[in-house]
Amino acid sequence: MVNMPRWARWALGGAAVGLVLSVVKSGLPDPDEIWRAMTGLNAGWLAVAVLAQILSMGTFARLIRRLLMLGGAHLTVSRAVALTYARNAVSNSLPAGQVVGIAYATRQFARLGAAKPLIAATLVLSGVYSTAAFVVLGTVAVLGEPSIRPAAAGVLALVLVVVVALARFRPRGFAGWLDRRFPKVLEQIRAARHAVTMARRDRLMLAGLALANWLLDVACLAAVCAAAGVHIGPHTVLLGYVAAKAAAVLLLIPGGLGIAEIGLAATLISGGVTGGAAAAVVLLYRLISYWGVLVAGWAAWLLLLDGLRARLGAGGHWFWDAFVRWSMTLSPCAPYAYRDR
Repeated sequence: MVNMPRWARWALGGAAVGLVLSVVKSGLPDPDEIWRAMTGLNAGWLAVAVLAQILSMGTFARLIRRLLMLGGAHLTVSRAVALTYARNAVSNSLPAGQVVGIAYATRQFARLGAAKPLIAATLVLSGVYSTAAFVVLGTVAVLGEPSIRPAAAGVLALVLVVVVALARFRPRGFAGWLDRRFPKVLEQIRAARHAVTMARRDRLMLAGLALANWLLDVACLAAVCAAAGVHIGPHTVLLGYVAAKAAAVLLLIPGGLGIAEIGLAATLISGGVTGGAAAAVVLLYRLISYWGVLVAGWAAWLLLLDGLRARLGAGGHWFWDAFVRWSMTLSPCAPYAYRDR
């Protein structure tokens, strides 16, 4: 994980403070209003939200599995899903969770027989594809908001011109500056290119999986809004989602707790949602997308432990044998079992 420059942290911190002030200025949500929103939930839409989150995690697991398989490693879908949940739990629960999560994933991939270059390639490329997909979503979100569209379009046009110029003319010293500024990152990217050989079809599939991972998470938020009776436009849902995820980049505490909630709530309130309804949406969405996934992740972490898995297997065999004996004693033929000996 690349350390964020100090100026970027100050900028993001200022944005987070602005979000806090915007929420506090509008007044704290009325507890009675929150209770009414929580008790009037639509169970059908709530089930859709849970399903969308499950599919989102499963899609990212397939992205990881595809990268490992392109490098020659074998990973079943069920184990890929378990590893994805477990790594997410480690990353979002512990101090310096991102670093610990990478170390955990590296150890698990090595146990599957993946070589170090392939493991590094999988971690780097999954991050690249996921980040690129999020940038696309963020671009669509800011361009879809009328109030900030002109300024956002100007900034994006300037960035595009700079990127095209750098790619076309390649100024002298720029490559050397990148090597000096981000040596480890560039070294990992070069190693990843050699460890995983991809055709155009593979790149399109990986990009599609990365985008689907984010879109399904957005669908979870949209379904939560529908379950709570909050009717807002798709661009407001997407903007709130992007604001929450971008605010969580600060990672002041594991999982971006507090910051993500403020970013999402502030965007919903600015979109015309009442404070109580916005609070209900934030609570439900984080309950599903963070706490629910976190609990499932630690359960997956336990199941991936060899010692515990062996004990569970032995316990399962004992339970099955006991069940068979018990069922046989209930059989009408049990008194005549000696005839089968």
